[in-house]
Amino acid sequence: MRIAAIVVVALALVGGACTAARQGRALYKDPSAPLEPRVDDLLAKMTLEEKIALLGGTGFETKANARLGIPELTMSDGPVGVRWEKSTAFPAGVAMAASWDPDLVTRIGAAIGREAKAHGRDVLLGPCLNIQRVPQGGRNFESFGEDPYLASRMAVAYVRGVQQERVIATPKHFAANNQETQRNSIDTRVDERTLYEIYLPAFRAAVQEANAWAVMSAYNKLNGFWCSENPRLLTDILKREWGFNGLVMSDWGAVHSAAPTANAGCDLEMPRGDNMNEKQLLPAVERGEVAVAVIDDKVRRILRAMFAMGVFDRHGRPAPGGVLDTPAHRELAREAAIDAAVLLKDEGTLLPLDAGRLKSIAVIGPNAAIARTGGSGSSRVTPFYSVSPLEAVRKRVGSTVRIAYGAGCGMRGDPTPLEPKYLAPAGGRPGSHGLLAEYFDNVELRGTPVATRIDERIEFSLGRQLTPEETKFLPRGIRAQNFSVRWTGSLTPDKTAEYEFTARADDGVRVFLDGAVLIDGWIQMPRSGKQATIRLEANHAYPIKIEYFQKSGAASIRIGWRLADSELLRAAVEAARKADIALLFVGLSASYDAEGSDRDTLALPANQEQLIQAIVAANPRTVVVLNSGAPVVMETWVDRVPAVLEAWYPGQEAGNAIAALLFGDRTPSGKLPATFLKRWEDSPAYGHFPGQNGTVDYAEGVFVGYRHFDRAEIEPRFPFGYGLSYTTFAYRDLTVTPEAITVGSGLPFDSPAHPLAQGRQAGTAGPQIQVGFDIENTGTREGAEVAQVYVRDEQASVPRPVRELKAFRKILLKPGQRQRVTVTLDRSAMAFYDVNRHDWVVEPGAFEVLVGSSSRDIRLRGRFVVK
Repeated sequence: MRIAAIVVVALALVGGACTAARQGRALYKDPSAPLEPRVDDLLAKMTLEEKIALLGGTGFETKANARLGIPELTMSDGPVGVRWEKSTAFPAGVAMAASWDPDLVTRIGAAIGREAKAHGRDVLLGPCLNIQRVPQGGRNFESFGEDPYLASRMAVAYVRGVQQERVIATPKHFAANNQETQRNSIDTRVDERTLYEIYLPAFRAAVQEANAWAVMSAYNKLNGFWCSENPRLLTDILKREWGFNGLVMSDWGAVHSAAPTANAGCDLEMPRGDNMNEKQLLPAVERGEVAVAVIDDKVRRILRAMFAMGVFDRHGRPAPGGVLDTPAHRELAREAAIDAAVLLKDEGTLLPLDAGRLKSIAVIGPNAAIARTGGSGSSRVTPFYSVSPLEAVRKRVGSTVRIAYGAGCGMRGDPTPLEPKYLAPAGGRPGSHGLLAEYFDNVELRGTPVATRIDERIEFSLGRQLTPEETKFLPRGIRAQNFSVRWTGSLTPDKTAEYEFTARADDGVRVFLDGAVLIDGWIQMPRSGKQATIRLEANHAYPIKIEYFQKSGAASIRIGWRLADSELLRAAVEAARKADIALLFVGLSASYDAEGSDRDTLALPANQEQLIQAIVAANPRTVVVLNSGAPVVMETWVDRVPAVLEAWYPGQEAGNAIAALLFGDRTPSGKLPATFLKRWEDSPAYGHFPGQNGTVDYAEGVFVGYRHFDRAEIEPRFPFGYGLSYTTFAYRDLTVTPEAITVGSGLPFDSPAHPLAQGRQAGTAGPQIQVGFDIENTGTREGAEVAQVYVRDEQASVPRPVRELKAFRKILLKPGQRQRVTVTLDRSAMAFYDVNRHDWVVEPGAFEVLVGSSSRDIRLRGRFVVK
């Protein structure tokens, strides 16, 4: 067999070389030639300096090589849509996981791949595969929840979808990047078993099953080594044990050295080669600190990915088939948002609503009139459009139902800009609007203004270097740094009330109203924000002065105002009291679920709990709709509210999806991908987050999420896998066959017989267990049920979870319809990682199979024995 294989390869090499020779071009330029010979041919033609130049980026691209015709590799952020100009905003990663539908996620990945191509991007920097360890995690919304098996299925589906469009997917952040607090310095201490059982499976599946062509290393340290210079992580595990043939790129700015990073297995330093460059890496090679073979391997991996995905052969042109904002993508975004929403509570079957029986609806809350499409940071997508719940409800019920809207309270980061109609410039002509602006070319408001003009709005956000579009925000003679502005005039409100003013700026800002200091933030601080509340009289002109300075970095300022929460609450309660039903849209926003910071609390933001309690007191028929990227604690209000729907961050079709569910056009089918706890103290990470002295200890080990709640016998608010429906489902006739199997112990990783050697998922070889059962829709509506299969090792030599998710199926059934479901459990469903053997093992004994609608709602039980 080996001789035959060698002959085939040799013939391919000869054939490719002959084709290239006939066409008068190098072998690596021949698209019909085999992949590895093309890589070898090009690599042999590169100088050492050219090879090293390829190992550092230029922002969101790699360096092109004009001499050899090597194109740049273009990239874009985008776990939930392409973050490049405008793109379709799909539901957040946690929402994708809540769908429990890998086929749906594959279609989302493919759509994102097509949009990446339309933007001329070759690489998508996603998906985010970090396990939800702590509910406060700022990037939980990007990931696929707390369970490694569910995350693995979503990872494989997503990567396959993206890469079927010939766009490189980049699973991130490798590894154990589970908090944003001190993410650039924290050392995560994780024992070997926990690493293999909880934090690595999704990455392994993405590499071995979906053949991801890139992996991004994380910011943090792992067991004492930066992830980007961690040889155990990048070389031993990723490249040797898992057989990864693609490239490892760093997260942006996550490289701290040249030779240690190169030797550890990082192949590409992003965004720029500040360390892996000719000045630092070349001397290290010449001194013998880094072998030429190490450099060659890195270049080989980059070229291999480029050839495999057709980047080289496009000669800088976007891949064919790229499209943006198509009707199909819009409908997919809506479908995904519907399938992701989880019905948490529905007492008295308040839902679904019958629009024909309603005369009035109060639509209330800080998330009612805004589509909370996603969280903040590198996953933030700018959609072509978005639909708010208020807009969608109005459209759904039409003109026959009266809609009363009230925000009820404000949300951090959502100030309404001072509208020009309320402003009059100092010294301006009668009827003019805005404020008189004086621009100075220093940060002290000193001397004569360089420019004077009328600014209608006090709002701009500029980069370090102005784009042509941004230049219009600053007058001629003012650069993007080292300037200051004074705006003067008057403010005339049209309503007597308390108003909350918000000033957000980078750098300093202060606001004077009626001759007194209202807000004082006169310090150099990025994105500083200040608030103040004051009572104003209607139709009274208040002198106003706003001062701002920008020292360095990005320049931004936003001055906003709104009615104070006390005023908003009073109006919302009145609207709820007069309505047939109150729809209350609360939760979080991109100001809370954000890259770079973790949440301060698990409770809802200030005044929202008070709002919920006031609204349900005014109208017991209240439905709460939540936006969040992770669990929120709801103990102060959940027992008072009859219905709760978790919508996550649903993407651009947020409102349409929510309206379809509330009014019964579709039946909810989402299930929780993470445990909703009653209090922070119940979390397995409590006491071990955010860490001390630059280190965070994962002391809970493998007991993450529901594993901890089950072992400690803690009742969660809503368990992992939980989700209600408008219909009901019965589980019947469980079969587990065979009743006994023989499974061999683990094989060494270097054994040719080990599953990893064939590029398959660990543990899939050997006997299998078939689990079969029936599901019947016993209700009156069509609906989808997620049947979950858990396995329990009844007696083990190491502490094991009470139950572990090992399979699931999502089944759509009409009323009265019954369907047989069959899943397969292989060796991986029984194995645990043995730290003494450094391998996966299955111990003889009895295993229980638990089939249910959630981790705590087990409907069927069976057993099998391993001999």
